[in-house]
Amino acid sequence: MKNGKVANKKILLTFDYEVFFRKSGTFESCIQNPVNDLLTFFEKHRIGATFFVDVLYYLRLLEHEQTRTTAELFKSQLQRLVASGSRIEPHLHPHWLDATYVNGAWEFPHYQRYRLQSLSETEIFDLFLKSCRVLEEIAGEVQHNYKVMSYRAGGWCIQPFDQLKKSFMECGVMVDSSVAPCIKGTSSVHNFDFSHVKPINYYRFNMDPTKNEQYGDLVEIPISTFRCSSYSKIIRKIKNKIHKKELIPYGDGNGIPMSSVNRFLPAYEMVSLERMFPDDLLRIIQQSELDVVNIISHPKGLSKMSFHCLNQLVQSNHQFMTIKQYYEQEVLQVKVSGD
Repeated sequence: MKNGKVANKKILLTFDYEVFFRKSGTFESCIQNPVNDLLTFFEKHRIGATFFVDVLYYLRLLEHEQTRTTAELFKSQLQRLVASGSRIEPHLHPHWLDATYVNGAWEFPHYQRYRLQSLSETEIFDLFLKSCRVLEEIAGEVQHNYKVMSYRAGGWCIQPFDQLKKSFMECGVMVDSSVAPCIKGTSSVHNFDFSHVKPINYYRFNMDPTKNEQYGDLVEIPISTFRCSSYSKIIRKIKNKIHKKELIPYGDGNGIPMSSVNRFLPAYEMVSLERMFPDDLLRIIQQSELDVVNIISHPKGLSKMSFHCLNQLVQSNHQFMTIKQYYEQEVLQVKVSGD
């Protein structure tokens, strides 16, 4: 440890496996191509990551004759992820229940059911259970007795949690990774407030994922965040112009923007491989006072620069882990030693 900061970190690479939700884009550009490139990279360096899978998208693909081939590609890619050492876990966007497939593209007539909490507790339970079982069946074909164990809320909308706890407990989901300390998000569909949560490796909770409770039933492994200064934002804007071509994302759609403060005012941001430069990412990681860094990214938002970031990370002395590995090696071990 140097100057109160841990030199070598545990790196959790987490990805939200989904298309866009305003103009959806294609499976090939938003998911298949970037994830295939990630797989090649992970297999070369023997790295495992955690993929939070938009299961309802997959279920809707199965409904249409025109999209069943895409569903097959979706399934086979998930199985390749599991076979290579990565994890697939549930990630629910229930506005897919209202989506329509028109002229070869998905359309979203409204977002009244964007948040899981817009459904009744019974509907949530049935949808959650089905989604977990679907992933377990897909993974079970390549890894016997595969069980999901973690979750990330669609749009980070994990609050309020009381409607979800029954589903977590019934499905054996012991870990949430939706909370991003110090960040608050609002839009026409988003609604989450983590502004009062202080950065921490992990903590236990019961009915509120933002409240640290020593004897909580569940565990929160927060998404890592950092404070981006006005100066850093200006420098980043200059870098963006210089490296414009390397920052072109794989994805061919666009999403629902969240409200934000003035783009040049200091603000907390999530640590990600998207729109990030290798030197900045390494500095953020090294400056963190925590010994785990939970990096959130979306395959659709990755670019050539994202892989430059990954290359720099693997050349470091950091340890890459899936959320399941971190939970078993760090969280459970601490609990056992404390008993």
